[in-house]
Amino acid sequence: MGETRVPAAPSGTATAGQRWMNLVFVLIPLLCVGLWTASLWGADPRQMRSLGLLDLLTPASYVALGLLILSFLAALYRERSDAILWLHLIGYVGIIHATAPILYGTVRYAWSYKHVGIVDYIIRHSGVNPQIAIGEIYHNWPGFFAGSAFLTELAGTQNALIFASWSPFFFNLLNLLMIRFVFRRLTINRAQIWLGMLFFLLINWVGQDYFSPQALCFVLYIGLLGIMLYSTVQRRMIWPFTIVAAAIAVSHQITPLMMVIAVAGLVVLRRVRGWYLPLIAVGLTAAWALTGGLDYTLPNAEDLVSEMGNVINNTEQTLDKSSGLSGAASMQVVWGGRITVAISVLVALLGIWRHRRTGKTFITAALLMILPGVLVVTTGFGGEVLFRAFLFATPFIAYLAAGVCLPRKGSRLTLKRTAAAGTIALLVLPGFLLGYFGKESENYFTNNEVAASEWVYTHAADDSLLAEGSSNYPGRFVDYEKFTYVPLSREPEDSIQEFVDDPVAKLASWFNSPRYKEGYFLVTRSQEVAAERDGSLPPGSLEQIVNKLRASDQFRIVYENPDAVVFALAQGQGS
Repeated sequence: MGETRVPAAPSGTATAGQRWMNLVFVLIPLLCVGLWTASLWGADPRQMRSLGLLDLLTPASYVALGLLILSFLAALYRERSDAILWLHLIGYVGIIHATAPILYGTVRYAWSYKHVGIVDYIIRHSGVNPQIAIGEIYHNWPGFFAGSAFLTELAGTQNALIFASWSPFFFNLLNLLMIRFVFRRLTINRAQIWLGMLFFLLINWVGQDYFSPQALCFVLYIGLLGIMLYSTVQRRMIWPFTIVAAAIAVSHQITPLMMVIAVAGLVVLRRVRGWYLPLIAVGLTAAWALTGGLDYTLPNAEDLVSEMGNVINNTEQTLDKSSGLSGAASMQVVWGGRITVAISVLVALLGIWRHRRTGKTFITAALLMILPGVLVVTTGFGGEVLFRAFLFATPFIAYLAAGVCLPRKGSRLTLKRTAAAGTIALLVLPGFLLGYFGKESENYFTNNEVAASEWVYTHAADDSLLAEGSSNYPGRFVDYEKFTYVPLSREPEDSIQEFVDDPVAKLASWFNSPRYKEGYFLVTRSQEVAAERDGSLPPGSLEQIVNKLRASDQFRIVYENPDAVVFALAQGQGS
């Protein structure tokens, strides 16, 4: 590949000094995890405000995180063993991705609960319903959910919430394994492999690691690239490539598109051999979209075609997601992520420039960094396309950024280059923390909120209407198909104002509709937090609505706890 391998940790009998040094490098990550844990001991997630989890962090928290990164860089510079480097990265993953399940005691992020609801449906019905009215896209691409249902039943439980809490931790470990798999084909330089893995963890702030098809398909996508790059005998590649590509094709909507773009790009530009690989990728993607996913593909074909080539609109869909945010702290969160993107991409471009003559693998990595940009030309993906494009590019941005820290001549990581790596880490870490943790005040749900949802699901009749302050709460994870859902925050502005002015009359007209057997109005703590943060409802409107319903004799409270309240009509339901 035009590069020389950095020597592994010295073999043979270690001296007493080396043994002590190894012990120090083992103890430091354990100390950092302990210090981080102690810094958050007794912290109350309810106290999170506009900066999310960062509101709970203490100086000791930042010391633990900084010391862990510095220790990793020192261990890499001193050429410690892979086991020691793994210990550091696993410690980092634990700090960042195990904090929420331990501190919250509930699953974070509202979409996790909705995905658990699909698993619950598959377990109860032993299959999917591609024509279902709610959540049809998941029933048309059910691979992730079917696999999760199988694992849930295999574990002897009916509730996938048990797995969902820890998904970010496990998916990020799998990400590291797959990324190392790819990097080891791109280079034999040990320092670049490990620095790239660290930088990936430091820049991947977009949060697509929760219990979701995207989290699984990202792992599969990186693994698929590794299969292509590693396979020297093409016939041996076909079956593993086809199996992984098929799993992607039946599990997600945008990852198969990214797969087709990447596979075609690598083959056409002669980064890998195998003229038939793009045909397999396209064939599997199209075959599923036109068979298993046809009930979604056909009705939405016009929208899908309209987004093709509409770069400005596709980009604006993502940027508009932050347009409604208010307050300096909220904008800090938005710009934190953006600045991390800008810095990491600039450093990656510098890495390409510095090593433009050192071998073809830098060209391959640069190609895999750039190709996700094609997604913006093809789809808006519900306002998520820029986030997803960056996600698919992050491993290769990280790899190329690591190249900045390598000397032009030789391959040993020098003290100067180690300092450069530390500087890069220092520059991107604040933006990562803001982007990844800054919205935790609305991603955190209490046990009381979960209990309120469970009450509704176990007491409401089929074909009920569930009106919600917003969809940001732990909902739709049990018997989700029973309801028609109406989040107030997604109503037209004039309808929202009418509801706020006279919620009693408006809600009564909804609930008295002959289309619904019963009606419930659910307001939770997290709904109020989200509405206040994103400006989807007038300030304080949910509190006003709740107070007016409390005072009305047309409605009664059928369930209440400190974090949630459920209203129903005063006559004939919710007993």
